[in-house]
Amino acid sequence: MQIINDLTNLPPIWAPDEETHHVFMDDGYDQMKVGYWAEIEGKRTLVAFKYRTSVQMGRHLTAVMGSETGIYIIDGSSYTVSEYVENDATRNKRFAHSDFKIALVHHGLKVAGFGGKNVHIHTTLPISHFFRDGLPDSDHIQKVKTKFKAEAASADGEELAHIVGHTIQSEAVAAFIAYMLRNGHENVEPIPGAIGVCDIGGNTTDLTVLVPGQQVMINHDLSSSREVGVLNIKDDLKKRIQHRFGFDKIPSATISQALDIKKLTFLKQEHDIAEDVKMSKVETAKRVLNVIDEILGDQVLHLMLFCGGGTECLKTELAEEYPTFESSEFPEFDNLLGLVRANEAA
Repeated sequence: MQIINDLTNLPPIWAPDEETHHVFMDDGYDQMKVGYWAEIEGKRTLVAFKYRTSVQMGRHLTAVMGSETGIYIIDGSSYTVSEYVENDATRNKRFAHSDFKIALVHHGLKVAGFGGKNVHIHTTLPISHFFRDGLPDSDHIQKVKTKFKAEAASADGEELAHIVGHTIQSEAVAAFIAYMLRNGHENVEPIPGAIGVCDIGGNTTDLTVLVPGQQVMINHDLSSSREVGVLNIKDDLKKRIQHRFGFDKIPSATISQALDIKKLTFLKQEHDIAEDVKMSKVETAKRVLNVIDEILGDQVLHLMLFCGGGTECLKTELAEEYPTFESSEFPEFDNLLGLVRANEAA
Protein backbone atom coordinates (compact mmCIF):
# COMPACT_ATOMS: atom_id res chain seq x y z
CA MET A 1 0.00 0.00 0.00
CA GLN A 2 1.31 3.44 -0.94
CA ILE A 3 0.23 6.40 1.20
CA ILE A 4 -0.32 9.65 -0.70
CA ASN A 5 -0.02 12.87 1.29
CA ASP A 6 -0.50 15.37 -1.55
CA LEU A 7 -4.21 15.19 -2.38
CA THR A 8 -3.69 17.38 -5.43
CA ASN A 9 -1.48 14.69 -6.96
CA LEU A 10 -3.43 11.45 -6.45
CA PRO A 11 -2.62 8.78 -9.06
CA PRO A 12 -5.27 7.85 -11.65
CA ILE A 13 -7.77 5.07 -11.04
CA TRP A 14 -6.75 1.64 -12.28
CA ALA A 15 -8.89 0.55 -15.24
CA PRO A 16 -11.04 3.72 -15.31
CA ASP A 17 -13.63 2.10 -17.59
CA GLU A 18 -14.27 -0.80 -15.20
CA GLU A 19 -17.98 -1.33 -14.53
CA THR A 20 -17.72 -1.05 -10.72
CA HIS A 21 -14.78 0.11 -8.60
CA HIS A 22 -14.12 -1.03 -5.04
CA VAL A 23 -13.29 1.84 -2.68
CA PHE A 24 -12.29 1.32 0.94
CA MET A 25 -13.11 3.94 3.57
CA ASP A 26 -12.25 3.95 7.26
CA ASP A 27 -14.60 6.77 8.14
CA GLY A 28 -13.78 8.11 11.57
CA TYR A 29 -14.72 11.08 13.75
CA ASP A 30 -11.37 12.84 13.28
CA GLN A 31 -10.02 11.62 9.93
CA MET A 32 -11.40 9.85 6.90
CA LYS A 33 -9.08 7.32 5.27
CA VAL A 34 -9.67 6.27 1.66
CA GLY A 35 -8.06 3.46 -0.31
CA TYR A 36 -8.44 2.50 -3.97
CA TRP A 37 -6.61 0.67 -6.74
CA ALA A 38 -4.57 3.11 -8.79
CA GLU A 39 -2.20 2.95 -11.73
CA ILE A 40 1.39 3.81 -10.80
CA GLU A 41 4.09 3.27 -13.41
CA GLY A 42 1.78 0.93 -15.28
CA LYS A 43 1.08 -1.28 -12.25
CA ARG A 44 -2.09 -1.88 -10.23
CA THR A 45 -1.25 -0.40 -6.84
CA LEU A 46 -3.28 0.07 -3.68
CA VAL A 47 -3.03 3.71 -2.58
CA ALA A 48 -4.45 5.44 0.48
CA PHE A 49 -4.95 9.01 1.63
CA LYS A 50 -6.66 10.81 4.49
CA TYR A 51 -8.47 14.08 5.15
CA ARG A 52 -9.97 15.77 8.18
CA THR A 53 -13.48 14.88 9.30
CA SER A 54 -14.64 18.48 9.30
CA VAL A 55 -18.06 19.38 7.92
CA GLN A 56 -20.50 22.18 8.66
CA MET A 57 -24.11 22.57 7.63
CA GLY A 58 -24.64 25.37 5.13
CA ARG A 59 -22.38 27.13 2.60
CA HIS A 60 -19.45 28.68 4.43
CA LEU A 61 -16.56 28.93 1.95
CA THR A 62 -16.32 30.36 -1.54
CA ALA A 63 -13.21 30.02 -3.68
CA VAL A 64 -11.61 33.26 -4.87
CA MET A 65 -12.34 32.27 -8.47
CA GLY A 66 -15.99 31.59 -7.63
CA SER A 67 -16.03 27.77 -7.59
CA GLU A 68 -18.19 25.99 -5.02
CA THR A 69 -15.96 22.97 -4.64
CA GLY A 70 -16.26 21.26 -1.26
CA ILE A 71 -19.97 22.05 -0.94
CA TYR A 72 -22.46 19.19 -1.20
CA ILE A 73 -26.24 19.04 -1.24
CA ILE A 74 -27.52 16.01 0.66
CA ASP A 75 -31.27 15.39 0.56
CA GLY A 76 -31.79 19.08 -0.22
CA SER A 77 -29.53 20.58 2.50
CA SER A 78 -26.08 22.10 1.91
CA TYR A 79 -22.90 21.01 3.71
CA THR A 80 -19.37 22.43 3.52
CA VAL A 81 -16.47 19.97 3.81
CA SER A 82 -13.14 21.59 4.70
CA GLU A 83 -10.58 21.51 7.49
CA TYR A 84 -11.22 25.27 7.78
CA VAL A 85 -14.81 24.97 9.01
CA GLU A 86 -15.91 24.07 12.52
CA ASN A 87 -17.17 20.50 12.63
CA ASP A 88 -20.94 20.26 13.23
CA ALA A 89 -21.01 16.45 13.12
CA THR A 90 -22.14 14.89 16.39
CA ARG A 91 -19.87 12.49 18.29
CA ASN A 92 -22.32 9.64 18.65
CA LYS A 93 -23.75 6.55 16.98
CA ARG A 94 -26.03 8.58 14.68
CA PHE A 95 -23.01 10.04 12.89
CA ALA A 96 -22.75 6.83 10.83
CA HIS A 97 -26.08 7.51 9.08
CA SER A 98 -26.14 11.30 9.05
CA ASP A 99 -26.10 13.81 6.20
CA PHE A 100 -22.72 14.98 7.55
CA LYS A 101 -21.26 11.52 6.97
CA ILE A 102 -22.62 11.30 3.44
CA ALA A 103 -21.13 14.69 2.53
CA LEU A 104 -17.74 13.58 3.87
CA VAL A 105 -17.86 10.28 2.00
CA HIS A 106 -18.75 11.91 -1.32
CA HIS A 107 -15.97 14.43 -0.79
CA GLY A 108 -13.41 11.63 -0.51
CA LEU A 109 -14.78 9.86 -3.57
CA LYS A 110 -14.72 13.12 -5.53
CA VAL A 111 -11.14 13.92 -4.51
CA ALA A 112 -10.06 10.44 -5.61
CA GLY A 113 -11.62 10.94 -9.05
CA PHE A 114 -14.66 8.66 -8.83
CA GLY A 115 -17.15 11.27 -10.02
CA GLY A 116 -19.63 9.69 -12.44
CA LYS A 117 -18.34 6.15 -11.75
CA ASN A 118 -20.06 3.20 -10.09
CA VAL A 119 -18.44 2.32 -6.77
CA HIS A 120 -18.85 -0.45 -4.24
CA ILE A 121 -17.73 1.04 -0.96
CA HIS A 122 -16.37 -0.82 2.06
CA THR A 123 -16.71 1.03 5.39
CA THR A 124 -16.29 0.37 9.11
CA LEU A 125 -18.19 0.71 12.38
CA PRO A 126 -16.92 0.58 15.99
CA ILE A 127 -17.53 -2.83 17.57
CA SER A 128 -20.16 -1.45 19.96
CA HIS A 129 -22.05 -0.04 16.96
CA PHE A 130 -21.60 -3.09 14.73
CA PHE A 131 -22.71 -5.77 17.23
CA ARG A 132 -25.71 -6.01 19.53
CA ASP A 133 -26.18 -8.88 21.98
CA GLY A 134 -23.39 -10.83 20.28
CA LEU A 135 -24.84 -10.55 16.77
CA PRO A 136 -24.42 -7.96 14.01
CA ASP A 137 -26.87 -5.13 14.67
CA SER A 138 -28.80 -5.56 11.43
CA ASP A 139 -31.11 -2.59 12.11
CA HIS A 140 -28.25 -0.13 12.59
CA ILE A 141 -26.21 -1.58 9.72
CA GLN A 142 -29.22 -1.29 7.41
CA LYS A 143 -29.78 2.32 8.50
CA VAL A 144 -26.23 3.11 7.46
CA LYS A 145 -26.57 1.36 4.11
CA THR A 146 -29.89 3.07 3.39
CA LYS A 147 -28.48 6.52 4.19
CA PHE A 148 -25.59 5.98 1.79
CA LYS A 149 -28.19 5.88 -0.98
CA ALA A 150 -29.28 9.45 -0.16
CA GLU A 151 -29.67 11.95 -3.00
CA ALA A 152 -26.38 13.82 -3.26
CA ALA A 153 -25.00 16.53 -5.55
CA SER A 154 -21.95 18.76 -5.72
CA ALA A 155 -22.58 22.53 -5.73
CA ASP A 156 -19.91 23.00 -8.43
CA GLY A 157 -22.01 20.93 -10.84
CA GLU A 158 -19.58 18.03 -11.13
CA GLU A 159 -21.12 14.56 -11.14
CA LEU A 160 -20.61 12.54 -7.97
CA ALA A 161 -19.90 8.83 -7.64
CA HIS A 162 -22.78 6.36 -7.88
CA ILE A 163 -22.74 4.10 -4.79
CA VAL A 164 -24.08 0.79 -6.11
CA GLY A 165 -22.84 -1.52 -3.35
CA HIS A 166 -21.87 -1.27 0.31
CA THR A 167 -20.06 -3.67 2.66
CA ILE A 168 -19.60 -2.86 6.36
CA GLN A 169 -17.04 -4.44 8.67
CA SER A 170 -16.29 -4.11 12.37
CA GLU A 171 -13.22 -1.89 12.79
CA ALA A 172 -11.21 -4.05 15.17
CA VAL A 173 -11.90 -7.18 13.13
CA ALA A 174 -10.63 -5.39 10.03
CA ALA A 175 -7.44 -4.40 11.86
CA PHE A 176 -6.95 -7.99 13.04
CA ILE A 177 -7.32 -9.30 9.49
CA ALA A 178 -4.72 -6.78 8.30
CA TYR A 179 -2.34 -7.83 11.08
CA MET A 180 -2.69 -11.57 10.44
CA LEU A 181 -2.30 -11.24 6.66
CA ARG A 182 0.40 -8.55 6.77
CA ASN A 183 3.28 -10.87 5.90
CA GLY A 184 1.83 -12.23 2.69
CA HIS A 185 -0.32 -14.99 4.21
CA GLU A 186 -3.38 -15.79 2.13
CA ASN A 187 -5.43 -17.13 5.04
CA VAL A 188 -5.83 -16.15 8.69
CA GLU A 189 -3.69 -18.62 10.60
CA PRO A 190 -4.65 -20.12 14.00
CA ILE A 191 -3.80 -17.88 16.91
CA PRO A 192 -2.00 -19.35 19.97
CA GLY A 193 -4.06 -17.49 22.55
CA ALA A 194 -6.40 -14.58 23.18
CA ILE A 195 -5.50 -11.45 21.22
CA GLY A 196 -6.67 -7.97 22.14
CA VAL A 197 -7.14 -5.33 19.46
CA CYS A 198 -7.21 -1.78 20.78
CA ASP A 199 -8.43 0.53 18.02
CA ILE A 200 -8.01 4.17 19.07
CA GLY A 201 -9.99 6.40 16.74
CA GLY A 202 -11.13 9.98 16.67
CA ASN A 203 -13.82 9.68 19.33
CA THR A 204 -13.85 6.03 20.39
CA THR A 205 -11.46 3.43 21.70
CA ASP A 206 -12.62 0.02 20.52
CA LEU A 207 -11.30 -2.93 22.53
CA THR A 208 -11.94 -6.35 21.00
CA VAL A 209 -10.73 -9.70 22.33
CA LEU A 210 -10.36 -12.52 19.81
CA VAL A 211 -9.99 -16.12 20.99
CA PRO A 212 -8.76 -19.25 19.17
CA GLY A 213 -10.92 -22.14 18.03
CA GLN A 214 -11.86 -23.81 14.76
CA GLN A 215 -12.41 -20.21 13.71
CA VAL A 216 -11.17 -17.05 15.38
CA MET A 217 -14.05 -15.76 17.51
CA ILE A 218 -14.91 -12.51 19.29
CA ASN A 219 -15.32 -12.69 23.07
CA HIS A 220 -18.09 -10.14 23.51
CA ASP A 221 -17.87 -10.24 27.31
CA LEU A 222 -14.37 -8.77 27.04
CA SER A 223 -15.04 -6.43 24.13
CA SER A 224 -16.43 -2.93 24.36
CA SER A 225 -16.03 0.72 23.30
CA ARG A 226 -15.51 3.94 25.20
CA GLU A 227 -15.66 7.55 24.02
CA VAL A 228 -11.99 8.50 24.16
CA GLY A 229 -9.70 9.22 21.22
CA VAL A 230 -7.83 11.85 19.21
CA LEU A 231 -10.52 14.45 19.80
CA ASN A 232 -9.71 14.27 23.52
CA ILE A 233 -6.11 15.20 22.73
CA LYS A 234 -7.33 18.18 20.70
CA ASP A 235 -9.82 19.27 23.36
CA ASP A 236 -7.14 19.13 26.04
CA LEU A 237 -4.58 20.92 23.86
CA LYS A 238 -7.08 23.66 23.05
CA LYS A 239 -7.67 24.30 26.77
CA ARG A 240 -3.92 24.44 27.43
CA ILE A 241 -3.36 26.93 24.60
CA GLN A 242 -6.32 29.06 25.71
CA HIS A 243 -4.98 29.17 29.25
CA ARG A 244 -1.38 29.84 28.22
CA PHE A 245 -2.05 32.58 25.66
CA GLY A 246 -5.37 33.97 26.87
CA PHE A 247 -7.28 33.11 23.69
CA ASP A 248 -11.04 32.73 23.61
CA LYS A 249 -11.71 31.16 20.22
CA ILE A 250 -9.22 28.96 18.36
CA PRO A 251 -10.17 27.41 14.97
CA SER A 252 -10.14 23.62 14.86
CA ALA A 253 -7.75 23.73 11.90
CA THR A 254 -5.27 25.65 14.06
CA ILE A 255 -5.45 23.02 16.80
CA SER A 256 -4.96 20.20 14.28
CA GLN A 257 -1.93 21.92 12.79
CA ALA A 258 -0.49 22.70 16.23
CA LEU A 259 -0.84 19.04 17.20
CA ASP A 260 1.01 17.96 14.07
CA ILE A 261 3.92 20.44 14.12
CA LYS A 262 4.06 21.26 17.87
CA LYS A 263 4.17 24.98 17.09
CA LEU A 264 1.63 27.77 17.16
CA THR A 265 1.98 30.85 14.96
CA PHE A 266 -0.07 34.00 15.35
CA LEU A 267 0.65 37.61 14.38
CA LYS A 268 3.83 36.38 12.66
CA GLN A 269 5.25 35.03 15.92
CA GLU A 270 6.05 31.33 16.34
CA HIS A 271 5.61 29.69 19.73
CA ASP A 272 6.92 26.29 20.80
CA ILE A 273 4.09 24.22 22.30
CA ALA A 274 5.83 20.84 22.30
CA GLU A 275 5.37 20.47 26.06
CA ASP A 276 1.65 21.26 25.81
CA VAL A 277 1.25 18.68 23.04
CA LYS A 278 3.19 16.11 25.06
CA MET A 279 1.03 16.60 28.17
CA SER A 280 -2.19 16.42 26.14
CA LYS A 281 -1.04 13.15 24.60
CA VAL A 282 0.02 11.72 27.96
CA GLU A 283 -3.38 12.54 29.47
CA THR A 284 -5.23 10.79 26.64
CA ALA A 285 -2.86 7.80 26.67
CA LYS A 286 -3.63 7.32 30.36
CA ARG A 287 -7.34 7.47 29.60
CA VAL A 288 -6.94 4.77 26.95
CA LEU A 289 -5.01 2.53 29.34
CA ASN A 290 -7.68 3.07 31.99
CA VAL A 291 -10.23 1.86 29.43
CA ILE A 292 -8.17 -1.30 28.88
CA ASP A 293 -7.93 -1.90 32.64
CA GLU A 294 -11.64 -1.26 33.11
CA ILE A 295 -12.72 -3.69 30.38
CA LEU A 296 -10.10 -6.43 30.74
CA GLY A 297 -9.19 -6.37 34.41
CA ASP A 298 -6.61 -9.11 35.00
CA GLN A 299 -7.42 -11.01 31.80
CA VAL A 300 -4.31 -12.69 30.34
CA LEU A 301 -3.70 -12.03 26.64
CA HIS A 302 -1.19 -13.50 24.23
CA LEU A 303 -0.89 -10.16 22.47
CA MET A 304 -2.35 -6.64 22.53
CA LEU A 305 -2.37 -4.99 19.11
CA PHE A 306 -2.85 -1.22 18.95
CA CYS A 307 -4.22 0.36 15.77
CA GLY A 308 -6.10 3.39 14.48
CA GLY A 309 -5.31 7.06 14.07
CA GLY A 310 -5.08 7.50 17.83
CA THR A 311 -2.33 4.90 17.99
CA GLU A 312 -0.43 6.75 15.26
CA CYS A 313 -0.70 9.93 17.33
CA LEU A 314 0.08 8.28 20.69
CA LYS A 315 2.77 5.75 19.70
CA THR A 316 5.46 7.20 21.96
CA GLU A 317 3.21 7.78 24.97
CA LEU A 318 1.60 4.32 24.77
CA ALA A 319 4.96 2.59 24.38
CA GLU A 320 6.22 4.42 27.49
CA GLU A 321 3.23 3.32 29.56
CA TYR A 322 2.46 -0.13 28.09
CA PRO A 323 5.54 -2.44 28.10
CA THR A 324 4.21 -4.87 25.46
CA PHE A 325 2.96 -2.18 23.10
CA GLU A 326 2.78 -3.44 19.51
CA SER A 327 1.49 -1.84 16.34
CA SER A 328 2.10 -1.81 12.61
CA GLU A 329 4.20 0.78 10.83
CA PHE A 330 1.11 2.79 9.83
CA PRO A 331 -1.58 1.87 12.40
CA GLU A 332 -4.01 4.55 11.21
CA PHE A 333 -4.45 2.59 7.96
CA ASP A 334 -4.87 -0.88 9.52
CA ASN A 335 -8.66 -0.87 9.34
CA LEU A 336 -8.56 0.21 5.71
CA LEU A 337 -6.04 -2.49 4.81
CA GLY A 338 -8.20 -5.05 6.62
CA LEU A 339 -11.19 -4.04 4.48
CA VAL A 340 -9.06 -4.67 1.37
CA ARG A 341 -7.87 -8.06 2.62
CA ALA A 342 -11.40 -9.12 3.62
CA ASN A 343 -12.68 -8.21 0.16
CA GLU A 344 -9.88 -10.18 -1.49
CA ALA A 345 -10.71 -13.23 0.64
CA ALA A 346 -14.47 -13.02 -0.03
